Amino acid sequence: MDEGVSVVVVGSGTPVADPERGGPATLVILGERRLLFDAGPGVLRGIASAGHDAARVQHIFLTHLHSDHTLGLDEMISGAWTAGREGPLEVHGPPGTRALVASLVAAFAEDRAIRTGGLEAADPSSSEVIVTELEPGVAFDDGALEVRAFAVAHGTWEHAFGYRIAGAGRVVVISGDTSPSDAVVDACAGCDVLVHEVYSAAGWREGPEDFRAYHGAFHTSGEQLGRLAARARPRLLVLDHLLFFGRPPAELLDEVRASFDGDVLIAQDGESY
Repeated sequence: MDEGVSVVVVGSGTPVADPERGGPATLVILGERRLLFDAGPGVLRGIASAGHDAARVQHIFLTHLHSDHTLGLDEMISGAWTAGREGPLEVHGPPGTRALVASLVAAFAEDRAIRTGGLEAADPSSSEVIVTELEPGVAFDDGALEVRAFAVAHGTWEHAFGYRIAGAGRVVVISGDTSPSDAVVDACAGCDVLVHEVYSAAGWREGPEDFRAYHGAFHTSGEQLGRLAARARPRLLVLDHLLFFGRPPAELLDEVRASFDGDVLIAQDGESY
C-alpha cells in the first residue's frame, strides 16, 4: 500500500442486517491521526476487529443523518470515552448534527454522571463533544491532512455530503450515500482510492415499482457506477454500502467492469486500502 493516507472499511453494510458487515463506517489514518467517516451500528467493535483503537479517534465526519450512518454515534461518544479517549470528541456533519448529538448526550447524562462522579473517576473533559455543522468546503485542515466536504444528491435529503481527504501525497474520496454525482467525479479526478456506495442493477430491476423509485433516487447502481468511475479515474475503486438484492457479488463486479477497466473490489469489513 502507498505511503500516506490509508483507508480502513470498518463497516460496509446497509440498513439490511448482514452478520458479515457492520453499519457504514470508514476509518482514515495518517500518522497519529484517526478520522472516522460515519458511525453505523457496531462501529466500536468494528474498529477493534480491524486492529485499531477507537479511543484514538478524535474526529468524526457524518455524510448525512440517516439512522444506519449514525446509530453507532453514541458508541463513539460514550463507549470510546469509557475505553480511554483523552480529550473531547469532535463531530462534523450537515445541519441537524448539533441536535442529534445533543439528544444523545442528554440520553446518557446519568451514565456520564456516575462515571465521572463515582468510583470510576472518569475524566469529564474527555466526555465532551464539540459539534461543527458543515457547508461544502474545507472541513478540516491541520497542515498535513485536509478534509473537504462536497454536496451530493441523496434523494430527498436536503443535506448530504461526500468527502475528499488528502495527505502525504495521497487522495481518498468517500462518496457517502448518493445517486450518480458529478461532484464525486470532480472530487476524485484520478484519486488514489474512491470508496463508493453501490447496488445491484439486476436485483433492482426485479423489485416492485416503489422499490425501484426509491433506490433509483437515493443510490447508485453498479452499471451507473462503472460509467461514473470511467470518468473519475480512481486508481482503486472500492464498492461500499453494498446492496446485492439477492444477486451474487461477482455479478455486481461485472456491472461495474462493463464500463470501468480499472482496479475494483468489493469492500470487506476490517480491510485496509
